[in-house]
Amino acid sequence: MTAQQQFDAPIGAGDRLIALKQSEGHASAAHYQALLANAQPPELADLVHFLCLLHGRRPGVIDHAASTATGDERAWLDDAADAFMKERLYITRLTVDAGPVTGVSEDDHSEAAAVELRGSFQLLSRSERRGCAVGAALAFALDWPDLRAILDPLARRLGIDPPLCALPREREVRDLAESLSATPAVSRAMMFGADQLFQLQRGAWRLLAARARLRAQ
Repeated sequence: MTAQQQFDAPIGAGDRLIALKQSEGHASAAHYQALLANAQPPELADLVHFLCLLHGRRPGVIDHAASTATGDERAWLDDAADAFMKERLYITRLTVDAGPVTGVSEDDHSEAAAVELRGSFQLLSRSERRGCAVGAALAFALDWPDLRAILDPLARRLGIDPPLCALPREREVRDLAESLSATPAVSRAMMFGADQLFQLQRGAWRLLAARARLRAQ
């Protein structure tokens, strides 16, 4: 292959998914970066509270995708769902130990918005468009470890030893995305599902940022 051919070669689905995660994932949110740089207890309590509200109950994003998957992706998603069950237990414990959410008035509507957001996550992960739900699940698994950069220091502060994150690593997610994108239609659906997942997560970060601003007033 010539240098020009290498330059012109299409980017595979796995690399596109990783690039999308880098530009639209958790770490791209301003409030994520604020917590990473200077996490205050009220904001940390709010974060784990919201994570529990969005993803603390089963079935979740990966569970729904696994329930409708077939072939090689079914075993992969089943394993990822089992791994996320441990993450679910982890955020539940952090929510309890971090204490109650404070500094937000009773007439704040962000929790109701979070419940609606959870419904949107559920709807996306139950999509009947082939590749869409799997793309959302892959994006979710790929992006979750970035949250550990905030959650694990909180756990240690609370006297909790952070458990090993058993979700598939980036290379595994990339390889599965590559193997599943056999047709352009499936590849487009996967990227659509991943993009929608990231947009929903950014919606959650906007809610958390708005609540932080209320506390500061």
